[in-house]
Amino acid sequence: MDVYAVIIFLFCGLLSGLMNTLASSGSTITLPVMIFLGVPPSVANATNRLPILVGSTISVYNFQRSKDILWSKTLLISIPLFFGVIVGTVCTKFIDSAKLQWVLLVAMVFSFILIVTNSRKILKGRSMLKTTVSMKSHIVFFLIGIWAGLIVLDSAILILFELILACGFDLTKANPIKNFLLIIISLVSLLIFAFNGLIHWEIGLVLSIGSFFGGYWGSKIAHLEVVKQWIYRILIGIIVCEIITLVLKLF
Repeated sequence: MDVYAVIIFLFCGLLSGLMNTLASSGSTITLPVMIFLGVPPSVANATNRLPILVGSTISVYNFQRSKDILWSKTLLISIPLFFGVIVGTVCTKFIDSAKLQWVLLVAMVFSFILIVTNSRKILKGRSMLKTTVSMKSHIVFFLIGIWAGLIVLDSAILILFELILACGFDLTKANPIKNFLLIIISLVSLLIFAFNGLIHWEIGLVLSIGSFFGGYWGSKIAHLEVVKQWIYRILIGIIVCEIITLVLKLF
């Protein structure tokens, strides 16, 4: 990699770690940039799990120091998600690179629609925590796990929706849980992808350095209301730019 690529990947990793910690969809930054710079889509999809793992781990460490994680429900939710990730990651071998780029485009458009139409619900949600996690939520988390293993894009925001709208968490409580679930998603899929030789370790390392600092800073400012509002505005702008870039590349 030349120095310009290193700077770009560091900056993208930083933004991705910040986005994943504070809200979701950091992969809308890293995945299209890797593909645009010539990384094969299947390798980009696999390599992307490394910065997510690093950023989520430092975030969870800081959230735990602040005692923000409700571990009893978090561990219960993680079980169906874990098995879903295994299924989804194994399924990636049946999708070729050309089809994967179209899946990415559809997922990014879907992500944009989800954020625009539901961000107010996420930002304004209030805690009405339910005593138990329903069977329906277990099934939903299993399905989210399949999608996250297949292509991690949008999985964080889907987790947030389920935690807030179905399980009764507010954004402040849901965010730490989401970051722990991202550790499971990225670690399980990373091991499977590494076994199949799909990780670009050099790019993954540079992205991870940026993601480390993004996750660290994000977990420190996650409680600020103004941050929650601006992060969605920035995210929408980034997704629009990335959709345009991917469309230009496909056509």
